[in-house]
This record gives sequence, structure tokens and C-alpha cells, in this order.
Amino acid sequence: TDIKLGEGVRELGGLCVLGSERHESRRIDNQLRGRSGRQGDPGMSRFYVSVQDDLMVRFGAEHMEALFAKLGDTVIESKTVTRSISGAQRRVEGVNYDARKQLLQYDDVMRQQRETMYDTRNFILENDDVHAVIHDMFKRVISDIVAAHFNSEARDQDLNELIAALDGIGFKGVVRVEDIEGRTENDVVDICLNQAWSDYEQKIEKVKDKVLPIEKEVSLRMIDRAWSNHIDTMSKLRDGIGLRSYAQSNPLQAYVTEGFNLFEDMMRTISREIVAFCMNIRVVDGPEQEA
Repeated sequence: TDIKLGEGVRELGGLCVLGSERHESRRIDNQLRGRSGRQGDPGMSRFYVSVQDDLMVRFGAEHMEALFAKLGDTVIESKTVTRSISGAQRRVEGVNYDARKQLLQYDDVMRQQRETMYDTRNFILENDDVHAVIHDMFKRVISDIVAAHFNSEARDQDLNELIAALDGIGFKGVVRVEDIEGRTENDVVDICLNQAWSDYEQKIEKVKDKVLPIEKEVSLRMIDRAWSNHIDTMSKLRDGIGLRSYAQSNPLQAYVTEGFNLFEDMMRTISREIVAFCMNIRVVDGPEQEA
């Protein structure tokens, strides 16, 4: 907004802008200068700078302190001083730019995760039948369990541990040792998935019209809860990630890597909780069947 000169001000030389220090940003200084001499009006601007100013203390006053001390309270007007101050401003602007850029890079990690989560949530929200999504979760959970407990040289003890892990998530009696003995990992996943999904379909067959809305509601509820917890976890990670620089590691890269791992863990947790809920649904026989 232009400052209108009052009566007699023009004759006295117009508006005089006095700055008690230089701002970190040259743009702010130029805006202050621009308040005077607007639209042909007379005016002037002058800045007074001390080596004790924050800008000078942080960026570039060391080589000038001796000169200032020698001259005492004498006013110094020199292009060398002006260039030094401008150089300090350029350096602090560069530091601030890098800080904003890094801030955006940190924010971009959460932005990507947020988009992925919202896409999943919106798909469930906009579709009445999320049975296919539940099937994908079954496959993911079973694949994770098999990968954690199975290898090509698995012994009976290893296979029993695999079956116990499946039982723990709700896949009780899905397979026996003889069903998967000597099989490849992919075969074991397919066998377990087909049997588990078949068992689930048979269990809800008579009340499927009631179970489908429950699948949707439970999925949304568990996604929201997991995402809320994940946001808190990512916030804590970000608060402490700067300390990684003391270990000679890149804090941003560490945040990206660990943030991705935390997101993957969250997605696995969501799948496990939803699958466990589905496998533990109890169908009650009666005049009005419930799931």
C-alpha cells in the first residue's frame, strides 16, 4: 500500500525510511526501500548496521570486526561494507532455501504415503463389495507367513512352526504337514490361500449379504486406526532423524528408508488384523442369522 504524503512533507524531502538493521532477505529490504519515493514522490532510505546484528554475527562479520574496532564509533560508509552485507544476505537466503527444499522433501514422503492410503480407503468407501480386497489381504498375510517360516530344505519341525503361525492368525486346520511337504514356496502359498479362502467362503455362504457390509466397515475402521498411529510414529521419527547426521548418515535418506519400512509394516498390520477378524467371524444359526 502506498503511503500518501501529508501536507508539506514533499517540500521537506518526502518520506524517509530508516532501517535499524538489514533483514535476512534482500527482498524485505527492497520492500522497505520501496515505501519511499513512490510514483515520483521525493524520499530516501537509509540502513544502519552493526557487527552485533544477528545477520552479521552469523554470516560474515569476522573479517570486519578488526576494522570496526579500530574506527570505534566512526560512521563507516563503504561499498566494501555494503557488498559484505549483501553477501551475508545471499548466504542466509541460500541456507533458508535449502531448509525449505529439505522440508518439502520430508513432506513429500508423507504425501506419497497419504495418497496411497487414501486411494485404498476411497476404493473401499466407494464400493459396496470389497470381497476382492479381502482376498488380496488373505494372500498377503499368507505370503508373509510362508516367507518367514518356509525354505526349500524345511524339515517337519519347520513346517509345524509354519502351520502354528497360520493357526495363530486364524487359519486353523488349513493345511497339514503332508499337504505341503516337498512343495515349493509358491505352491505352499497357493495351497494355503485356496484352502483358507474356501473355508471362509463356506463359513459366510448363508449370511454373505450381512457379512459384506461388515467387511467394509471393519476395513475402514482398522485402516483409520492404523493410519492415525502411523502418523504419530512418522512424526516421532522425523523429530529425531536429525541425530543420524552424527552417525555420518544422511538424515533425509534415513527418513525415506525407515518411513517406507514403517508404511509397509502398517499395511501388513492392517491386512493381518482384517484377516484375523474375518477368520474369527462366528456364524450363529437361528431364525435371524448373524455374523
